[in-house]
Amino acid sequence: MSYENDGGLLKYFVPNIPVATSTAGVVREMHIGASSTDHGEYVCVKPCVMKRAGFVLTGEAASGTSTAPTVIFTKRPTPLSATDESVIATLTIPSGTAIGKAIYKDINVKFSVGDSVELSHTVGVGTPTGMGHAFAECADDPEVAGNNSDLTATA
Repeated sequence: MSYENDGGLLKYFVPNIPVATSTAGVVREMHIGASSTDHGEYVCVKPCVMKRAGFVLTGEAASGTSTAPTVIFTKRPTPLSATDESVIATLTIPSGTAIGKAIYKDINVKFSVGDSVELSHTVGVGTPTGMGHAFAECADDPEVAGNNSDLTATA
């Protein structure tokens, strides 16, 4: 019998901070009230399934919008490359979300070692505010016959 092993983002991913970069945007608080931007990415170092993507308000509540900001999780098969990337979660952060509150979306996305997840946001319309951190919950995805499409049982 086996039991699922799970954990947070940093159990399965490491921040991808290129040598030429002078800031570590992916680990800093995201200012979703500022201009839309990419915040960087995390690289998968242990096979997993991302089960939940989320955003928790920490430095400033979300308010002042007629169109809410979004926090976007994008899976990339190759780090730092937009080729074949796909959005896996878009979180709408509504006005009135207080500091300490979190918005999440349940997903079920497999990551292999070397895949990455890019974090970005789009600013809302109006006078948006809000600062916080993206998070994810992941579970082990061990290489077993049941989840390996390269294995075929013989008759």
